[in-house]
Amino acid sequence: MQPAGQAAGARVPLTRFGLFYLGYYSYVGVVSPYVSLFFAGRGFSALQIGVLMACFQVTRIAGPYLWGWLSDVTHTRVRILRFTAVCALLAFLVVPGVHGYGAMVAMMLGLNLITSAMSPLGDALTISTLRRHGAFDHRYGRIRMFGSAGFIAAVLLGGALFERVGIDAFPWLASATLALFTLVVAGMRDAPEEGPRTRPPPAMPLLRRADVAWFLGASFLMMFAHAALYVFYSLYLERLGYSKFAIGVMWTIGVVAEIVFFFYQGRLFARVPLRAILAGTFLLAALRFGLTGYFGQLAWLMAAVQLLHAATFAAHHSASLKRLQHWFAGPLQGRGQALYTGISYGLGGTLGGLAMGWTWKALGPEHTFGLAALAALLGALCAWLSFAGEARPALPAAG
Repeated sequence: MQPAGQAAGARVPLTRFGLFYLGYYSYVGVVSPYVSLFFAGRGFSALQIGVLMACFQVTRIAGPYLWGWLSDVTHTRVRILRFTAVCALLAFLVVPGVHGYGAMVAMMLGLNLITSAMSPLGDALTISTLRRHGAFDHRYGRIRMFGSAGFIAAVLLGGALFERVGIDAFPWLASATLALFTLVVAGMRDAPEEGPRTRPPPAMPLLRRADVAWFLGASFLMMFAHAALYVFYSLYLERLGYSKFAIGVMWTIGVVAEIVFFFYQGRLFARVPLRAILAGTFLLAALRFGLTGYFGQLAWLMAAVQLLHAATFAAHHSASLKRLQHWFAGPLQGRGQALYTGISYGLGGTLGGLAMGWTWKALGPEHTFGLAALAALLGALCAWLSFAGEARPALPAAG
């Protein structure tokens, strides 16, 4: 017989949510590995690129919470997603005509304020549906796999295309993926509401809880560390002599690893306590970034290290979303997801990008990843402390 979570999860419309992640992460798959190369092609310095990349994160500090608050108040997520998808597509079509550094900063701030709504609102919509079916552990990973597949396809296509025609094609490929995402969101619908509409309760008081503060501190440190990856990994490999296609392959290895994790996520969550999973992802992140920084010239090792993306992104992401549900659910789902995104990807990614940009210039690329490893080690301590005082069941609760 199937476990209860799997049986209930069979009724969840996987394709509807899967296509959302496919479209969104196809866009991310073009932007994350190659936008820094696009900025370098425009002649911007390493510090300028660090500031531009920080624009992707700084808008996530307040943007997701504002969008999340709006979705909780208006009781819709899909209409907001449709609006932001169309606006983002129109904005990216203007990017080829933007050349000045100040204009590019303004463009990145506006564009990414718009796109900051997409991930938290999409996750909130998916999670609220899965919780209703008691199927988060067994089905979220299978749905999220669509996004990983889209990311891989975009990375490989981008690497081959840019190697052939040059990095100037970047804005057009990114626009194409946003057009795909817009079509997908146009066919989505909001989840049925649970019970009568009531005034949403405040979310900010939860931040005064020690366990919530430790958890969000850990999330901040993980994204602070990952700024080395998202901002400078491609530039680092290019400096070491890797081709654009080889860089794309490295990114792809990491995403293949995350797909494998997402497929088997339910088994891990059923056997290992959430505290061990979450803290363990930070220790593996420290190992990953340390090896990347000081042994980057070894291609075989870099390929092997990319397999740790299954832990540092996929396992951390799913474990964090599951942990978040301990405090934020129902009418708090949208803002809870937005707070997590704003503090981790927004504040952590912004400060991480700026710190890594300074470290890259002042200390060298290898120490940039060394700083990331140190941040991950501190994050492991915070993650462990976020469970202090709680009972430790032999097995985590399902769903």
